[in-house]
Amino acid sequence: MLKVWPHRLVIAVWAVVLMTIGGVISSADAALVTQLDFSSGAVNWTGQHGRILDRLFDQNGVIVTGQYQGLGQIVDPITRGHKTFSLFTSGLDGAPAPSATISGNSITVDLSSLFFGWKRGDQIRAWNIGGQATGLFNPQTSEFSLSWDHVFNKWSDHDNGKHHNNAKHEWMNGREAMFFLQGKAILGAAAPVAIPATLYLFGTGVAGLGSWSWWRRRRQSLTAS
Repeated sequence: MLKVWPHRLVIAVWAVVLMTIGGVISSADAALVTQLDFSSGAVNWTGQHGRILDRLFDQNGVIVTGQYQGLGQIVDPITRGHKTFSLFTSGLDGAPAPSATISGNSITVDLSSLFFGWKRGDQIRAWNIGGQATGLFNPQTSEFSLSWDHVFNKWSDHDNGKHHNNAKHEWMNGREAMFFLQGKAILGAAAPVAIPATLYLFGTGVAGLGSWSWWRRRRQSLTAS
């Protein structure tokens, strides 16, 4: 019995170690959100350009994560007179590119780099409208709904990198806005997280201890015989 039991003990220890490591890998896997395909949206805003901003959101669009998108790449622009209005993402204010995190039925999206702007000839004026968006996510259909608040101030506009006095107060009428988006999240392959080295050391240490115990018992048994 002593010759068989230690061998089974080693196998059992290794099985526990492998299952533990496998469990860590499985639980560490996270769905990668590559883009957000939104089908509709709305903006609760009473300031200037509010209707155009609302129309830009109330159409099909795509927000790509991990990179910035230029004018006209998120939704189709809207032209009024000599101005073309659009949405885009940029690191103009030092904000990171959009990213999304899903946890069960919840979704959180960093849209701090989202901008609204218009272009007329070589002139471009833009306002940051982004924020930390939160909402609901349906794991079966990948559908999502998001909302976030944004508070404008007189220094939030950019005009080819320069501030203009006639633009400082352009958005002061109705400084706070609420944004809504809904659509479908496009998920990529699961992103495995590296197993901590401490787990490997623990697993190999325990298994090594079991192997050494088995070798010692077997040697004593052979010596006694």
